[in-house]
Amino acid sequence: MNVGLVVEGNRDSVTYPELVHKIRSDIEAIRAISCGDVAKLKTRFVGWLKHFEWNVDLVVAKVLVIMDSDCSDAAVWETQLQQVFDQSRFHPRFAVHFHATKCELESWLLADENAVNEVARQRGKNKRVQAVTVNLETHRNAKELFQRVLSDAGLPADARVYQEIAAAADLERIALRCPSFRQFAQKVLAD
Repeated sequence: MNVGLVVEGNRDSVTYPELVHKIRSDIEAIRAISCGDVAKLKTRFVGWLKHFEWNVDLVVAKVLVIMDSDCSDAAVWETQLQQVFDQSRFHPRFAVHFHATKCELESWLLADENAVNEVARQRGKNKRVQAVTVNLETHRNAKELFQRVLSDAGLPADARVYQEIAAAADLERIALRCPSFRQFAQKVLAD
């Protein structure tokens, strides 16, 4: 099965595929499209869905449109995306799922300090970070906190590090600290 992703930014476009592959092992290829920011995602995702519909290079079985909720009600954002999609009157041959991550993607990456430490070790850093003690599903500055954790580990806050941490992450640990992660996993597993 092939999957398409429409996401906000460049870090998202390399991080979400790692998580999706870990959730669902039968995925052969993932094509992630970065819109640049949330405003562009909201106005351009239907165009990207059309791109997936007409692209003969990668026939997808489903597309996930993913944005951060910034700790607001994720269901409200998902409903807005669904309404835009419904108003477009576009009916692709593949399934479309909308997901607003509770707070930010960085909330999930903060959930497993062992993944951060593993990436630091692989990169030859002798620094270890401890688990953050904030409630990750209500902490409004997850991006800034994650960047501080990366700095403490001697890691740059670039897309490659995000991707490596996602690849090393324990999904059960993320789901334990961020229960809403299970909703994302359900959408990945859905047909």
